[in-house]
Amino acid sequence: MILFSIIISILLSTASFAWGYFQSGFENLAKYILAFGVLYFISRWRKWRWFSSLALFVSLFLSIFGLWFDLPLVWMFSGTIFALIAWDLNQFQEKLSLLPDREDKRGMTRRRLIRIAFLAVIGLMIAVGIELLFSN
Repeated sequence: MILFSIIISILLSTASFAWGYFQSGFENLAKYILAFGVLYFISRWRKWRWFSSLALFVSLFLSIFGLWFDLPLVWMFSGTIFALIAWDLNQFQEKLSLLPDREDKRGMTRRRLIRIAFLAVIGLMIAVGIELLFSN
């Protein structure tokens, strides 16, 4: 359940950034973003625990760079939100692996996913609201 959520978050983050940059004319950078997303999946497979922190840093850089050049706010914001979710779930999965088996890991995971989904929806609604407010 948590692995599926991490994969979806990585896909949505990569797709948001790539589409935002592609839509604004940065086609080559969009290709590099997609390649970085593939590298992120490889890092999950190779169990490189440090890579999620690097990916979060890169997503923040892409978001700031995109906002600096007036790229669509919704794509930059959603890319960062989903990168943050992927990073948080990676950290949570590491924490779960250290807990003893007698803990309620399924319940903890379910509650964490519900909280993160709620926060992501609020964040995306704020991004869409800001975009609508400043587009007029």
